[in-house]
Amino acid sequence: MLPIPKIIWYEATSAAQPARQNEPLESMDDLDQVKSYVQAYAWGGPTSALQIHHLRELACMIRSGNTVLDLACGPGPLLLELAAIYPDSRFIGVDLSSTMLQHLEQEAVARNLSNIVILQEDIRTLPSLANTPIDLVISTSALHHLPDEDSLRQVFRRIRSLLKPGGGFYLFDFGLLKSSKTREIFVAEVAKLAPPLTVRDYDLSLQAAFPIDHVFRIAKEELPKPFAAAASAFFDFFYFLQTPCRANRSGRSQARIKEIWPTLPLAMKIEHLMIRWLRRTTIFLK
Repeated sequence: MLPIPKIIWYEATSAAQPARQNEPLESMDDLDQVKSYVQAYAWGGPTSALQIHHLRELACMIRSGNTVLDLACGPGPLLLELAAIYPDSRFIGVDLSSTMLQHLEQEAVARNLSNIVILQEDIRTLPSLANTPIDLVISTSALHHLPDEDSLRQVFRRIRSLLKPGGGFYLFDFGLLKSSKTREIFVAEVAKLAPPLTVRDYDLSLQAAFPIDHVFRIAKEELPKPFAAAASAFFDFFYFLQTPCRANRSGRSQARIKEIWPTLPLAMKIEHLMIRWLRRTTIFLK
């Protein structure tokens, strides 16, 4: 279990926030990296607590018949779950990596999911979606791959231009930690369950995260309102940007969560509850 008091101490006593370090590459095309990534996103792996949280939150955001866009979807672990839960909705997965998208396509076929569309495009521009109104945009653990804050601004502007009136968004990512000791704790925790390649990539991702106050400032300037900006309490580990609930909670989604929950290790269940507990600071922007 994460030593929260120690983490809070490290973050509180760090002199200043370090400069973010860009990821070596904006997309992940190496086959071994992708295989490692997919393994890490299997249920019971180190991302399970977050994935359950995403399913809970999205249960009141997706309506039957919606067109849902997943930005920088990678191999689509969340997208595949959602497409199965909402068979009457259409899901568009966008990523720069052909290797990631190839895995997503193969999995969609294997699971007999015909409601997934795949695009290999830059999420800052998305030229193929010029005439495709979107009901909901999601992005999870991906925006830190962008090279700079101007690119983040471009993505937020593109989200605004694509959404239908009354559309929504759900965006999650890591924040830039202050202390290298804190980062080492989180990386060591992931190393208990993830393959070495994914552990290395996770460490790079934490160093590439944007400062949360910068993300919130750009979001307030560019994203359609109202929306909630929620960050982890005590230290800047994660943030959420999301519009209010726009649908009745999906029974199919709740049933899927109940199906997965008993299969998770106790550590993942505790981590999921910790995410919900830490997610305290919420500001509705109008």
